[in-house]
Amino acid sequence: MSRFDHLAGKEVGRGTFSWDSDRTLLYAIGVGAGLGDPLEELQFTTENTQGVPQEVIPTFLVQMSVAGGWIKELGFPARSWDGYPEGLVHGEQSVVLHRPIPPAGKADLSQVIVGIFDKGSGALVVSETRATLAGTGEPLGISRTGLFVRGQGGFGGPRGPADALPWEKQERAPDFTIALPLPVGQSLIYRLSGDRNPHATDPAIARADGFARPIFFGLGTYGFACRALLKGLCDGDVARFGAMEGRFSQPVTPGDRLDTQVWLTEGGAQFQTLANGERVVIDRGIFRYRG
Repeated sequence: MSRFDHLAGKEVGRGTFSWDSDRTLLYAIGVGAGLGDPLEELQFTTENTQGVPQEVIPTFLVQMSVAGGWIKELGFPARSWDGYPEGLVHGEQSVVLHRPIPPAGKADLSQVIVGIFDKGSGALVVSETRATLAGTGEPLGISRTGLFVRGQGGFGGPRGPADALPWEKQERAPDFTIALPLPVGQSLIYRLSGDRNPHATDPAIARADGFARPIFFGLGTYGFACRALLKGLCDGDVARFGAMEGRFSQPVTPGDRLDTQVWLTEGGAQFQTLANGERVVIDRGIFRYRG
């Protein structure tokens, strides 16, 4: 037993999220679509190309969130500039889609705590946001977020969610690698989708967080990896996308090249994303086709 066990399954937020065509287009550009070649990925970057209906990059689902700072109430020591726990980092992320995301729409959201897990060196706080299309109640998808609070482990309890998928490092060479450039000014575009964390743009905040210069957004890197998987596994067809998950392992700096290495598996693939082919920035990646 741990002091957090009673929180598992608790709903901590409920609300709605509305989006339009412009917002999904902006998100696509924020995760690099069309910036290498404006004639590629037109289904994500335009709404008026003949014979190419607009589609939405699946990781747009992570934009759908419920306002609230419930993690501040867990009793971890807080940092002064925003009240969130000291040592808080985005540890892992997954998205599951039940159907493609419409270019415009409205969703009803429910955020639930999956659990708070003792990783020894820190606490892993896992929540998921469940989205259904407003008006019809049709399931849209689930976005699960793992936030790691460094130095707050040792409280007892399980080490991770019971439904975590197994992952073993592949010993063979990847079946293929998709390389995508990360432009030096990409943070200035991605932040317009709603994440204004200053460690991506403010040199002073970046230094206070332990970085030599501003870094790119973790969820932005996640969107780049999604584009690579769509290109390499789905031929750009979002209807084939079922789910992806991964762990953030090292920061990314604008100007890096993001190389997503893919190993084909039954029903999907495993992947890792590396910066400049050198350091792993998304680890333990799993992709699944939609059934």
